[in-house]
Amino acid sequence: MLKIFCIGFVGFFIACLLSCGPSRKASTVDVIASWVNKEKIPANPGKSVFITVLTQNMNVRSELENELTSVAKANGIKAVRSLSVLTPVTGVPDSIVIPIFIKKVNESGCSSVLIVSLLDSKNETKYIKGSSYTYDPLAYNGFYGTYPTYVASTYSTISTPGYYVSDNTYYIESNLYDVATQGILFSIQTKAVNPDDINKASHEFAKTLVDELKDNGLLKKK
Repeated sequence: MLKIFCIGFVGFFIACLLSCGPSRKASTVDVIASWVNKEKIPANPGKSVFITVLTQNMNVRSELENELTSVAKANGIKAVRSLSVLTPVTGVPDSIVIPIFIKKVNESGCSSVLIVSLLDSKNETKYIKGSSYTYDPLAYNGFYGTYPTYVASTYSTISTPGYYVSDNTYYIESNLYDVATQGILFSIQTKAVNPDDINKASHEFAKTLVDELKDNGLLKKK
């Protein structure tokens, strides 16, 4: 939990969001790994959670905390956003920030703390070859036979230039801690591909995360 307000992951769901080709993929959020501290799972699923997102980008932090809070409440879980009780600061030593953070968590009355952070981000660009027309006299009785089949087989190949496609992938880690012991209960890594729309991507991420917490018995099911 060190440097909660000093660590930033600039560009989370924001960098490189402009389309680089005519067939850019839609945003997706997938779970790639998860771990449950089975020895520490509470007898009763958590009914409240304090949510904080580690970034100095206030637009991203606010959007994600709002979405996570909204999805949690929709599932009957009490949720408190860190931004609702803490003022963002920079350049302040951990010795000052951490005690205040712990104090606010305890005052919230929440039984668990959810911390979301960026592990890594990658940008991959690849070239998609264009299609070219090649005359094949042996195909005369195939797509040459009628004009509809000729049009269908040829139209897309006579004017398709090559182009570049850029995929942006963000690897996000979310950890759930028990307030009473401060110990970790659950950790999950997810990846978001081409999150062009911050609102849509945040909602998809929040829903995926809350569903995983419920499925693993760490938050009560609605």
